[in-house]
Amino acid sequence: MSSGLGLFMGVCSGHGLGSGSVHHPGLGGKMLSCPHAVTDPQINPKPVAQMNAVTTWPPLAQRPLTPLKRTVIVNKQTPMLDQDILIPHPTPTQHGTLSVGTNCFTAHMTPAWWCTVGAKGGRETAEGHSRKIMATATTVFIEGKRVSKFGDLMGDGSPQFPCTSTVTGCSPNVFVEMSKGG
Repeated sequence: MSSGLGLFMGVCSGHGLGSGSVHHPGLGGKMLSCPHAVTDPQINPKPVAQMNAVTTWPPLAQRPLTPLKRTVIVNKQTPMLDQDILIPHPTPTQHGTLSVGTNCFTAHMTPAWWCTVGAKGGRETAEGHSRKIMATATTVFIEGKRVSKFGDLMGDGSPQFPCTSTVTGCSPNVFVEMSKGG
């Protein structure tokens, strides 16, 4: 079976299953020292792969970060190629953070991006994490780069590109390669 050619159209798959949690104490570690701020440096960020269990990054437009000029257009849309950078992927999720001390108890709703490892300053930013097309086509190229197809990842698992979303905006009538067993 073949896959649709990935295009800058529609939305990605999104990723994450959660709608929030208590990050401290919890996935982030022990109870915090009191008092603490919503974006306190003592809040311990965790990688996106771990945060997927308690955080949601909803489907988001498959748009390039900067304007692109391509020599090939498919169905009046720009094809996505290997290593293309997309707009950042934000999360609306928040997590509880608690601190306790002598005559002190503080509870906050902390943005999930502050609880997530990112490339800038060790934390994800409010605008979200970076996405990059990780094309898997082996025989189809445009401008010397592999074309993307349905299901290709939008990250490599690194702090720079941690996204675990996949390409879902694809051509309805241009297909790339046969999958194994097809």
